[in-house]
Amino acid sequence: MSDPQQTSPSADSPAWRLVIPSCDAYNDAWPFFFHFLFRYWPEVPTPVYLISNFTTFNDPRVQTIAVGEDRQWAANVRIGLERVPCDRMLVVLDDFFPNRPVDHARIVEFCAQATALDAKYLGLDTLAKPGTPVPGTCFSQVTPENNCVGLNVTFWRKSHLSEVCEPGLNIWAAERRLKSLAVQEPKAHFYLGPGAPTVITYVESIKGLFWKPPTIEFLKEHNLQPDFWRRPCPPQGDDIFSRFFRSLQKQRMRLTSRFHSLTGARFRRRVIEPLK
Repeated sequence: MSDPQQTSPSADSPAWRLVIPSCDAYNDAWPFFFHFLFRYWPEVPTPVYLISNFTTFNDPRVQTIAVGEDRQWAANVRIGLERVPCDRMLVVLDDFFPNRPVDHARIVEFCAQATALDAKYLGLDTLAKPGTPVPGTCFSQVTPENNCVGLNVTFWRKSHLSEVCEPGLNIWAAERRLKSLAVQEPKAHFYLGPGAPTVITYVESIKGLFWKPPTIEFLKEHNLQPDFWRRPCPPQGDDIFSRFFRSLQKQRMRLTSRFHSLTGARFRRRVIEPLK
């Protein structure tokens, strides 16, 4: 579904929405991501906002925000955020496939507490790392010694995520910028402290452009298989053969991406369909 009109949260739902930052280079992961998202989180507030370049995802629960040509991760996200009609948002990365039921009630509770604290950032991964406890919550405050921030599963004030997403930064540089900003303003950055319940678990599916072997096993357990020509799962060893094979595959994938960039829309896949 594309985004001809923005849809604001209704009065009986949380005042935030889920945003999935992505790009067309990862659109082969979308059918699997949304399959498991809606399976394990049926109560997720909709629409879910998907940031892409040109491709849309054909599901009425998903509102695609197409930002045009790829400008690096941070610039894509910043442009996409301008079309998300919420001041607060939950963000999950596109290659993190939920693998167990999501604790919807806890997520709603934690996001409400973070909003009441006027937090700029809350990390929702269960890190079990000691920090400065926040009374009345399961949160710990970020400190220079425990700078427990990341981008995997996070709750944001939109303006702060936009501040983190400085144009020209890739995702790793954006995470480093987040860490720097968190040290400057620790009282606005929180994470789930020791003893906090787990609200979401996931399979991290892609590394270095390739499918990770545990992801292939996870998909097999659900009778699913990705397109290995589009994104292979090459040998993972450090031997010469494995490294050479991975290098060849990366070159092929980058040439394909370059071809699509040069030929414009003629050879682009415009719509990605959900799994049947």
